[in-house]
Amino acid sequence: MITIKKDLDTITSILHQTFELPPFKRDYDSAFGKIADILKRYGIVESARNLRFRFILCMQEFFDSIPEEQWKTKDPTFIKESEEFSTNKFREWIIEQIT
Repeated sequence: MITIKKDLDTITSILHQTFELPPFKRDYDSAFGKIADILKRYGIVESARNLRFRFILCMQEFFDSIPEEQWKTKDPTFIKESEEFSTNKFREWIIEQIT
């Protein structure tokens, strides 16, 4: 269980490091490729593209929970909140796949 926690923390760190970069400098393929490599240890064989799509679905869940007129896409705090929500949902999905 310690390894799973450590790997989940590594995945979270990868995502946080990616989001720290300006959007036009982010290398999503590399980030989700690293995550795919970690998940292979648990028998989860997904391409970086599929994992990125899964993450986008998690982010969509955040935006679906808020009326569109309340979206603050220019507000860094709002964007950070969406990233954190998505990261947590993505982690939950990974845990479901492992257990």
